[in-house]
Amino acid sequence: MGAVIAALLMPIVLGVVLGLAALLAALGDAAAATLCRRVGLVVGVLWLVSVIATAIASGIVAIDASARSETRGASTALDQRSEGRV
Repeated sequence: MGAVIAALLMPIVLGVVLGLAALLAALGDAAAATLCRRVGLVVGVLWLVSVIATAIASGIVAIDASARSETRGASTALDQRSEGRV
């Protein structure tokens, strides 16, 4: 759940931090602008990691759900055969 929230909020934070860096650079504060750009880089990497984690988690849930449905289908078919329905 945390990865999903991070994946949704990180782009907003990234935009704010990079916008602040541009503002500081325009005002002549090069050191603070560089710091904000580096913080933006860290936020961008964290966003990428959270998107990848969300994709992996969704894949695991989908594979688990399909495996469970196949197991249920196989056990139902065996039950029907043993009872002589098929």
